[in-house]
Amino acid sequence: MSVVPDEPRDCGGRLDCLPTEAVAEPDFALHLYLSGWAVPALLCAASVAVAAWAGGALTGAEQERGTAALAWTQSVSPRRWVAAKWGVAGALLVGGVGALVPLYLWSRAVPYMSVSPFDDWTDWLVFTASGPVAPALFLLALTLGAYVGLLLRRSLVALAVSAGAMFGVVQGLPLLIPHLWPADRVFGWEMGAAPARAWVVSEEAVDAQGRAVSMDGCYRESDALIRQCVEAKGGVGFETVYHPVSHAVPLHLAETALILALTAALAFAALRLLRRRTP
Repeated sequence: MSVVPDEPRDCGGRLDCLPTEAVAEPDFALHLYLSGWAVPALLCAASVAVAAWAGGALTGAEQERGTAALAWTQSVSPRRWVAAKWGVAGALLVGGVGALVPLYLWSRAVPYMSVSPFDDWTDWLVFTASGPVAPALFLLALTLGAYVGLLLRRSLVALAVSAGAMFGVVQGLPLLIPHLWPADRVFGWEMGAAPARAWVVSEEAVDAQGRAVSMDGCYRESDALIRQCVEAKGGVGFETVYHPVSHAVPLHLAETALILALTAALAFAALRLLRRRTP
């Protein structure tokens, strides 16, 4: 395989911006594309599909047809019925996705990945696929869909609502992740002071009380002019809030705990719903 340059380009994840040597190697470029974007994106999209399936087919359809109520009048209790469905599907999903995570990490453990624009642990898609967040997300999708199916008792409506709700979760989680663990801070007049590969949460000018100062009109051709502009507005420096690479594991565990807490709350709500509806 061709030698890759020592420094990565700021490509924003575009294949057409990869080094010439990489473009000349189809396997190289394809691997970067799959492991850097396609596989994580497919994984997150699959969680939405699981929620839709759980709401439409796992619980919603059987209630709409009346087969669930028929089973409840026989030897199967409502709780046992939903626990069996949720337990089997949950075990398969968690086991399957859990096995894929180390395989995905192994696929990224190649020398040229570290000098590519796809080696960004702060990207939420890559972040999700690289740890315990992935199986926890699928467990949440299953529980969310099952609860919506029990609540609405209409397969198509439950399918749509479950998919929409899970899509909202997938879109909302990236906004919460940086705030789930205490971030590091650096203060001074240097912009871009965060260390390499850090997850920058915010970088803004602040006054003596720590309040943000507007940077409107302060983007000048030199650092000295920018500083003069900020000082004229009452600023005393720039505060950068960031997560270093060492925070990756705590952030993974914190997000996993949050997802599991939501899953437990939905499971409890589903059991309460069944208790109210059945004798």
